[in-house]
Amino acid sequence: MQALQKLINQKDCSIDTRTLKKKEIFYDLGSTKKKYGKYFYQALNKKPSAIITEKAKINKNFSIKIYSTNNINAFYKKSIFLKYKKKPKYRIAVTGTNGKTSVAYFFYKILSLLNYKAGSVGTLGIFENNKRYIGKLTTPSFLDNHKIFNSFYKKKINYSIIEASSHGLKQARLELINFHCGIFTNLTHDHLDYHLTMRDYWNSKMILFKNLVKNNGYVVANTEISQFKILKKISNVRKLNLLTYGNKGNTIKIISLKRNGANTILKINALGEIFTTNLRFIGKFQIENFLAATLACYTCGISFQKIFSIASKIQNPAGRMQLIKKNNKTVIIDYAHTPDALHKTISEIKSFFNKKVNLVFGCGGNRDSSKRRTMGKIANNLCEKVYITDDNPRYEDPKKIRSQIKSTCPRAIVVASRDFAIKKAIQSLQGQILLIAGKGHENFQLIKDKRIPFSDYRYAKKYLE
Repeated sequence: MQALQKLINQKDCSIDTRTLKKKEIFYDLGSTKKKYGKYFYQALNKKPSAIITEKAKINKNFSIKIYSTNNINAFYKKSIFLKYKKKPKYRIAVTGTNGKTSVAYFFYKILSLLNYKAGSVGTLGIFENNKRYIGKLTTPSFLDNHKIFNSFYKKKINYSIIEASSHGLKQARLELINFHCGIFTNLTHDHLDYHLTMRDYWNSKMILFKNLVKNNGYVVANTEISQFKILKKISNVRKLNLLTYGNKGNTIKIISLKRNGANTILKINALGEIFTTNLRFIGKFQIENFLAATLACYTCGISFQKIFSIASKIQNPAGRMQLIKKNNKTVIIDYAHTPDALHKTISEIKSFFNKKVNLVFGCGGNRDSSKRRTMGKIANNLCEKVYITDDNPRYEDPKKIRSQIKSTCPRAIVVASRDFAIKKAIQSLQGQILLIAGKGHENFQLIKDKRIPFSDYRYAKKYLE
């Protein structure tokens, strides 16, 4: 197979017939010893350089070269690993229900502000050397991940981070990257449409720490999460270096948090040294996400002194506790789309501003429906006024989704149009803070098979004028 590997190293590769181009190599991942995969003939029509399949008996009449292997999935992973073997020196993965995007963004911004070349992969796309490229998945495919990390290496990017979703971990999209550090934020109710049980969801997250962080690598976690003891046990068994943050952190201990206008003055103890800094963040959980990113940088050899010298320059990523203020009205855009995230976000805003919170939100269609009533109850209990509207209904009946939320939030006003819901909520503000939750940075709405342009931020700005 050396000749085949040489060919693979010279050509672009694909596992998707929708994007397969002429002269590329196609991996027929759906094949077995007895038959070609479902998309074999579609790939053949695209005229690739070669197709690699598991089918034992090959029809010799094909116009292109067909290679057979004993185990197509094993060969695919090994050959892609060899093709893109060189990667950045520091490779970090962050997983958890909430906070992944903020942690990855903060890691990237810290290093960029310190003039280090850094790369980030996740929900907001791919960031590298002050450029951003739009991505399709929080955690891309196995092929794309190895290709991206290899591209970082070629561009002399030594510091890299990726958001590790539970889907990506369970589907082995991050295998063979060999991370030097894994970050865990939290685990709360989400994605049960895919995992079915919280146990499977948890086990998928733990793949990162049990299998993908290299020997003598690092684990970064908050001492205050309920799963901390299990993470500590995994770290001890695998002899990983556990760095913690929080009120009882062993590496970074929070001493105090004080509001300063729309900022927070943070005082910490970092390995015996005291730092005080003015951060542009609202709420403790965003501070904690920043501290997780800080520890990730520390595992890469970046000193706390350097990190806190630029900390006050860092702002929230788009759609994460993003504040808009005009004409004595305050609106916050946040991606909170799980019960825990919604509860924490509302509570943090109330505590930070010492004001009541109004809320505009909905729930996505064709996703975990069990959280809708829970989120409705949270909104009903914590908010002054609630506007239930459409999120990304996809192929579900949006009226049904709104009704499920309304069943536990009887005080809510139902406004189907998200545009009009935002307009009405802003117009009715009388000293409260308005939270628009669920879509965050997204600039589209998914309605059946249509991707309709829509931005919470843009409409909030419009109606605040």
